[in-house]
Amino acid sequence: MKNRSNDSHYQWDYQDYRGNYGQNPAPRKRNAGLKYFLIAMGVVIVLAGALCIGVTAWNGKAPAPNPPGATLPGENGELEHLPEINQQNKPEDSVPETTGDGLLTPAGIYKKCAPSVVGIVSYGDSSTAQGSGIILSENGYIITNAHVVSGFNDYEVVLQNGDSYDAQLVGADNQSDLALLRMVSLPQEGLVAATFGNSDELEVGEMVVAIGNPGGLALASTQTVGYISAVQRTITTELGYTMVCIQADAAINPGNSGGPLINTYGQVVGITSSKLVEEGYEGIGFSIPINTALPILDDLMQHGRVTGRAQMGITVVEVSSSEAAYYGIPMGLRIMSITKESDMGRQGAEVGDIITSIDGWAVTTRGDVSDILAKHRPGDTVEIGLYRASRTGRGQTLTINVTLIGS
Repeated sequence: MKNRSNDSHYQWDYQDYRGNYGQNPAPRKRNAGLKYFLIAMGVVIVLAGALCIGVTAWNGKAPAPNPPGATLPGENGELEHLPEINQQNKPEDSVPETTGDGLLTPAGIYKKCAPSVVGIVSYGDSSTAQGSGIILSENGYIITNAHVVSGFNDYEVVLQNGDSYDAQLVGADNQSDLALLRMVSLPQEGLVAATFGNSDELEVGEMVVAIGNPGGLALASTQTVGYISAVQRTITTELGYTMVCIQADAAINPGNSGGPLINTYGQVVGITSSKLVEEGYEGIGFSIPINTALPILDDLMQHGRVTGRAQMGITVVEVSSSEAAYYGIPMGLRIMSITKESDMGRQGAEVGDIITSIDGWAVTTRGDVSDILAKHRPGDTVEIGLYRASRTGRGQTLTINVTLIGS
């Protein structure tokens, strides 16, 4: 694209803007004077007639003259102004904090709960992330999402008033997307810990609000209002884990992660996560039920990790349908590593083997595995079906019995 203002060779060519757009004017014909005279006379007659008609019409519609002594606005050199307006404050009860049956209004929820919501800033070697958090206790424990803090080294907690404090990571659990921080120092005026409710009592149609920082700290302490759309909604996370969540239509955006979902009693009933929002949809957001979260957070506080969760002690990647079709192998989970504590290696599993089934159930995703393992405890034995590729192109299948370990 060219910019005319920067073209030093461009000049206007006035010859191009003559009445006939640059063409040479046509020569005049002789004896054309009479013709032009008659045309001019015709135009004069038409204009005179139109003028007479216009004057007649104006006289019939003209407004009455101003009465004697009247002055028009501005005749005395004075400028017009708006009439004096008496601005009034809202009546004191115009925004009630409670309803007639004692429930909190959105305004009442915000006043009570916003001081318990904080901003989280995570710092890495070359990147930062911002999210939200909930004050769990007055001694500085902060709830947030694992994806807000995972992969970072330093953390900062920003209170509603803008004061910030360094924090340390107590523990994080990617499977539940929960994490726990603890502030290194506390404000002199203390912290306002959140009040927690019973998420099992939620009903579809119940009003809830979400408070957090949807665009990071630039939009700190934003409240959105909605209703419970569904309870016990099973979804699969980006990491392939299956979770049972609360579905609500209160807006949840990046930066809201780790903030609270609050009922009309001012109780935190869920922990919002932007990672659980269905992309491409509006009015569909998910939160981790607080009844699910609290036992995990207690484990993180005591041990820095979730204990009692059955595991196989391996890392895996999913074999996609296209990869399976191209190489002629089954879909499943390819083993990438086996820990020393795992029973998998002792029972004959090898790196590169593909897990195709557990307890007779076909598995093709991490979510399939987590669903099956959630029904077991450490020490249980499961039957695992494996596929092992060979250099000849003909793979072999085998079955092993593995004792599960704890997390």
